[in-house]
Amino acid sequence: MPAFGKITKLSDKSIEITNVNGENVVIQLTDKTEFRKDRRAAKRTDFKVGDIILVRGDENADHTWTAQVIAARSINGAGGPAGRGGLGGPGGGRDRAEFQREVGTLGKDFVAGEIQSVDAPKLSVMRTDNVTQTFELNEDTSLRKGRDAITIADIQPGDHVFARGGLENNVFVPKTVVIVGSEQWKRMQEWSGQAGGSGQRRRGSTGASGAQPPAADGGGADGGESNTQKPAEPQN
Repeated sequence: MPAFGKITKLSDKSIEITNVNGENVVIQLTDKTEFRKDRRAAKRTDFKVGDIILVRGDENADHTWTAQVIAARSINGAGGPAGRGGLGGPGGGRDRAEFQREVGTLGKDFVAGEIQSVDAPKLSVMRTDNVTQTFELNEDTSLRKGRDAITIADIQPGDHVFARGGLENNVFVPKTVVIVGSEQWKRMQEWSGQAGGSGQRRRGSTGASGAQPPAADGGGADGGESNTQKPAEPQN
């Protein structure tokens, strides 16, 4: 899952943040790290202590991160923390498209929401855009709660989940499934509003494929813009 946090320290090679659990996390920068701010290409010097950022990349064994993309929105911008988009939920067109480029497409690259039912090895999730999606775990799926490894027996209806994976034969296949604590989930929803923007809710239902009936406005399967493309990225 992407990392969210508030910048506490910056250097040429790294950024330190306080994450939604109150933990200090070091974000390692490379010559390939991309920076974005307010939907525009940026550089490291455009970020400052106190900025809330979203980090897409890889978590290392020592719990540092190697960043592919670091993104932020101005705190008082239209898509700031008061926005209702949340983790890929309904949002303004341009803001939502930007979020998709940075994190992926809800229902295709990741699934975030509340567990509705557990029928091992299947999980049914009410996503943050109020669409129900069911997916199936396999022997390659990594299950965690925070940093601890768990089994499907530890997952209960009402838990909040963030699953990273991809579509195979039009079916979402999770590579990592992380159970998120309630306080962390609340903070993630607030902070991710920086990328989500605000907009109208749309209800629907999907099966394992994540397909959603076409919206009246011509949106894509997840209610976003159908022509939004996501860059390739390694899965966390």
